Amino acid sequence: MTAESDAEIDAVLAAMDQHLGHSEWRVVHTDPFTPEPFLARLAYDGFAERPVVIQMTCDRLAPARAASVLIVEVTEQREWDVLGELVAADVQEGKRTGGLDLDLDFVRGMIANYRLKTPEYRFHLAVRDGQALAYGAMAIAPNRMGMIEDLFTLQSARRQGIASTLIAYFDRELRAAGCHQLFLGAVAEEEAKSLYFNLGFRPAMLTRCWVKNVS
Repeated sequence: MTAESDAEIDAVLAAMDQHLGHSEWRVVHTDPFTPEPFLARLAYDGFAERPVVIQMTCDRLAPARAASVLIVEVTEQREWDVLGELVAADVQEGKRTGGLDLDLDFVRGMIANYRLKTPEYRFHLAVRDGQALAYGAMAIAPNRMGMIEDLFTLQSARRQGIASTLIAYFDRELRAAGCHQLFLGAVAEEEAKSLYFNLGFRPAMLTRCWVKNVS
């Protein structure tokens, strides 16, 4: 985002309304390079700042306890349906969405957007005894940095090494594809940031999410 003058900021917000007219939500992600006048305008216009995300990078993944799970790439409709159930549980828990009261229509919209990102953005499930317990996604940025995103594990399956196993799988896949550094985001209020740190990820910068309901 480079908009800084009143006219530039007005144009950005108008373009959002034009392209997102089908939705009652407006969402903006900002980083340390976002101009301060744009941030001030978001606050003035009633955008609420959601939890801060710590963007972390890793040159080499540290060894970790592996869980006995099967990693399945989401490609078939039944797998997308299962992913939708996990996303619904993620949204209901509310940690990554800042506690917003979001309904199933919102979840369906998330899944639809996820599907639009494929095949560059590949979702995977962690499955044990036929039950999907976690999910995550990976992608390769244009600069060949490996990106790991949207990690979530059911509360009942946490502290069993499942997230570490997913991350290790993504690490192998991304480095085999030519990535030399990994990148993932951790919500500052979540304890998962400690897991990522122990796996070799180090804080690099902060990003923020700003949300407004225009209905």
